[in-house]
Amino acid sequence: MRKKIGMISIVLIVIVLMTGPVYSDVFPNQGRIKRLTHSGNNTVHYPCLSEDGKWMLYVLEISNGEEITKSIRLMNIDTGKETELFRDKSKMAQEPYENISLLIGTKPPVLSGDGRVAFFVLSLDKPENILDHYLAMINTDGTGFRVFSFPIEDLQGKDWKTLDFKGNEWERISQFAVSFDGGHVACVMKGHLGPVRYGNASAIIMINTRNEEKKTIFAPEFTGKQWEWTSHPSRPLLGGGWAFGINGSGDRILFGAQSSDDNLDYDLYLADREGTQVKQLTNFHDRWVSLAELSQDGKKVVFYYTGKKKQGIGTYIVNLDGGEIAYLHSSISPKVEFFDLTGNGKYILYKHIYDGIILNLETGEEGIAFDKNTQGYVSGLVPMDFPRFPAFWGPHIMSDDGTKILLAGIPEGKKSPEFFLLSFETN
Repeated sequence: MRKKIGMISIVLIVIVLMTGPVYSDVFPNQGRIKRLTHSGNNTVHYPCLSEDGKWMLYVLEISNGEEITKSIRLMNIDTGKETELFRDKSKMAQEPYENISLLIGTKPPVLSGDGRVAFFVLSLDKPENILDHYLAMINTDGTGFRVFSFPIEDLQGKDWKTLDFKGNEWERISQFAVSFDGGHVACVMKGHLGPVRYGNASAIIMINTRNEEKKTIFAPEFTGKQWEWTSHPSRPLLGGGWAFGINGSGDRILFGAQSSDDNLDYDLYLADREGTQVKQLTNFHDRWVSLAELSQDGKKVVFYYTGKKKQGIGTYIVNLDGGEIAYLHSSISPKVEFFDLTGNGKYILYKHIYDGIILNLETGEEGIAFDKNTQGYVSGLVPMDFPRFPAFWGPHIMSDDGTKILLAGIPEGKKSPEFFLLSFETN
């Protein structure tokens, strides 16, 4: 039996809690959970789902005694067939580190929405030990492997060696976001390779992967003594405002940045890929925006705020075609703790206690996506949950139509999670 949930009364909420799970008209059938990975003594991390729900990208940590080797894996969801796209130390770095092996970095890999291209960061092995220094891409058929480095434009023409810079490149990738077809990638860069960091500069760099052109759209100027921002917004994703995203065509970038000379004054911004058109989306003047996503059409932003401004902790939505910022209310949970947005901007996913909830942003209808009674639910050491990601990282674990969702659970006899697929049949 299914029940509708809209903006309902407290009495109906009590009835719902007494009678069991609630399923929306959008997904009238209770979901089914299927196990995807069987890693044995190894560990899986950071899954990413294509928009059609047919492909999953993830990191596999392979244990060999005390030695851990990372592998980037691609899985066909329907058949379970897996392909290894990259493994630690399988490639060497480029000049000036050509004698150093490349390792899979610390950031989650990203699969393009069409499932055709995989992106992941690479670190430099010993003796340099530089984390997340390069961005790699490879077609999911195993062809077209490329590595991108990020020279600092402001150091061109300068004697950077006498300035104590070890190299003329940005030190590490802090965040990156990929367009639907992988043709454009936005990267947030931090630091440099010198012993003196000159204030931990940050920049946003766009890559056109078709012609390998890189364009710095936000960065400070290096005066020879320090980095200086001459205008606002400034210091993207540095010290706060960690939200970051890109739309499907790659012509709009969502980011958090400093709004004034006050180091604590942060807001969300939208910019074109040239960095010439910049629009301030929020006026919170507060850096506690911990997660945000932009719909594929670039018309909707959903973000999770953990501060005290406006209506306080919760999820907010901004319709960029003229709508005001709105706070999302739930009839199931005291607040909506946003986790993922479908590419079409129609559904969001969040948790309430141990249950997964889907909310239709167009109708306000919400329903339980999964709970302990869902077919295939694994009752392990801890309840099934959404996969874990680093703080501030926007995961992609829902298909575009919201009928496929990646979950993590600990099967009997294991101490670490495996990945599962929650799917719904549609009418």
